[in-house]
Amino acid sequence: MSAPVSAPSFEPQRLPNGLLWLARPVAGTQAAVRVVYRCGGRDDPTGRSGLSHLVLRLVAGASRYMEPGQFHRLVAASGGRSRIEIDEDFAALQTVVPAQQLERVLWAEAERMSNPRLDAETLASARLQLRQAVQEPQLNPYARLDLAVQRHGYLTHPYQRGALGDPEQLKDVDIETVRAFHAARFGCDRALLVVTGAFDEATLARWVSHYFGSIRPPLPVAFASPSLPPSSQAPSQAPVAAMPASPASPAAPAPPALPASEPRELRESRRPQSQTLKLSLAQAPLPAAALVWQVPRADDASTPMWQLAWALLGLGRSGRLTDTLVDEKALAHQLSLRLDQHRDAGLLVAQALAAHGQAAAPLAQALQQEVVRLADEPVTAEELDKAKAMLRRETLSVEWTADRLARALGTAWAVRGDAGAASKDMAAWMKLSGAELQLFWRKQVVQAPVLTLLADIGTAAGVAA
Repeated sequence: MSAPVSAPSFEPQRLPNGLLWLARPVAGTQAAVRVVYRCGGRDDPTGRSGLSHLVLRLVAGASRYMEPGQFHRLVAASGGRSRIEIDEDFAALQTVVPAQQLERVLWAEAERMSNPRLDAETLASARLQLRQAVQEPQLNPYARLDLAVQRHGYLTHPYQRGALGDPEQLKDVDIETVRAFHAARFGCDRALLVVTGAFDEATLARWVSHYFGSIRPPLPVAFASPSLPPSSQAPSQAPVAAMPASPASPAAPAPPALPASEPRELRESRRPQSQTLKLSLAQAPLPAAALVWQVPRADDASTPMWQLAWALLGLGRSGRLTDTLVDEKALAHQLSLRLDQHRDAGLLVAQALAAHGQAAAPLAQALQQEVVRLADEPVTAEELDKAKAMLRRETLSVEWTADRLARALGTAWAVRGDAGAASKDMAAWMKLSGAELQLFWRKQVVQAPVLTLLADIGTAAGVAA
């Protein structure tokens, strides 16, 4: 008789300098390294939207021992790929390489964490990269609708600014302000290192201890506002150990339990009543509509209920919304249902492109009727089981690539404070019944205020009557 298989542990380990790290083996020939800082668009000071994004670009750029572009050339030469990711709640660097190149990437990531080159030259380059990143989504003819969802879906929270930022608010930011923000928000004691893929666990532990353990924790730096005199230059970091690996370096002094710069908790206001806004999309080929509801923060106890409802209505081609509005009634050309839950608040967004000859207003009405129908018509056992099965496939990581698993674990830690949150959610929504789901939906969606965005082609924008 074989021994029972224990559930995987998602509890990170902590180095003496405060850095958390988590490793999960994945079958295959690749390895993924993800460095996540719990600092995103929500943490940008007023009047400096995009400062987190700008600093992430600097961290990803040159360092003491790597010239601009050298990291990307190193990864590309090995047949790997890398990217940066800025979110409302976190900033992340992720690299995927053949497993035999894992040590080299760990050295390079430790170097970028410890010794980013923060000077006037690299700041100018990062500003340009940020501006290009902000301009890219604007090529989408529906960018104005997406922006309206963000700006009007949230009422008072900094999430309404988005995470990419505003280049105009950063064009005069000085290097001392950048250094102060980096020291306050991008220290090793505010980061998680995730390694997934093919590796020997004992060897990996030595590498992590050697390359990352020598990084000094930052001195406490209070970053209040860019309008105040800039704080002193970030403390110099110790050089990361040179390759190849050697025995682990002596442990650095332990940091304070809580960084002095830990950002305050931010709360979102509740929408007092339903509202309709009209937009004009001059360059779009088809009208569009979006319905937006407020949802709780990602670690709220109701999250599994929201996830199951999302799966039932909008997951895959067999979701209720696509079945009815695209395939049956042909009112929509395509549609999506997004559950965007963040650290402090979230949105449920039902968004659709009208079929040829349709306008935005009747499309929004049909979309709302179908969303509301979840509370009115019984959910069959077959329908519920199918939704759970699809959601389960989305959640289980057995067949995930190293790249996808690293992203999921790092994001769950940054947004939920728990890298293993997905498995706990699954245990909860697997027990839910259709009747419980309907009761929840009636209270949280049907009876809740909704923001309706109508985007026709060439119409006047404004508040609808």
